[in-house]
Amino acid sequence: MSLLTSHDALALTANFALTADRMRAADSGLHLRAKLCETACRIAFLRSQLLAKSEEIQPMFGELFRRAAFTVA
Repeated sequence: MSLLTSHDALALTANFALTADRMRAADSGLHLRAKLCETACRIAFLRSQLLAKSEEIQPMFGELFRRAAFTVA
């Protein structure tokens, strides 16, 4: 079982995106590293979607269905 939650993965997504933007703004020579951060951002976002689906509580008899607190962009 993964220790990473969907919220943690979303936080990583935001962190990678901000890092990529800062690198691009700081120096034009950092474009390769910025692209790597953007790729990591996409991977973390996809991972957060998978984790959110696994965190959903499946309804039992007589219970209401509760979806994970996650929105798809």
